[in-house]
Amino acid sequence: RGPPLKDWESYRAWARLVAASGLIAITYLNNPPADGAALLRHLHQHGAELGVDPARIGLWACSGNGPTALELLAHQAVSCAALLYPVTIDVDGATGVAELARQIHFALPALTLAELPRERPLLLVRAGRDTTPGLDPALLRFVAAARAHGLALTVLEHAEAPHAFDLLDDSPRTHELIDEVLGFLQRTLTR
Repeated sequence: RGPPLKDWESYRAWARLVAASGLIAITYLNNPPADGAALLRHLHQHGAELGVDPARIGLWACSGNGPTALELLAHQAVSCAALLYPVTIDVDGATGVAELARQIHFALPALTLAELPRERPLLLVRAGRDTTPGLDPALLRFVAAARAHGLALTVLEHAEAPHAFDLLDDSPRTHELIDEVLGFLQRTLTR
């Protein structure tokens, strides 16, 4: 079964990188997904004590944690979200994300595109060579629908990258995209 996600070195490394960029980063136990909402409630109630501005909270997530981050973006007071090679949500009657959730066992909240706030910045980073079954077609459908719906969406592409490129692809483009993700969070959260 392994350690909880908050203890995975990749999550801890991202938290250190975010902190080194001048922001505060928190990893948390993500089981069940309601833990994210509980953490955000705690930060809104006790943020000042912890040095966290409750009006400037952003989300970072990757892969199968994308749907949980989207639900938090939709229903919690957060400023933005940055999602890397994310699983998203099914749109336009598609069922690929639901099928993928059943196969690889990630949380899939009952969330519709209409619930996502149009004004909150959302950054998606797509890995062009992602071979996770069903992820890329669902992501592309989500991007098209989100743009048509008027979401404040930015999409960055890493055309040659595999899933988890931030861990597996030590290339100049990967470094550039990591810098762009950090820049997005800095710009959005320090306004």
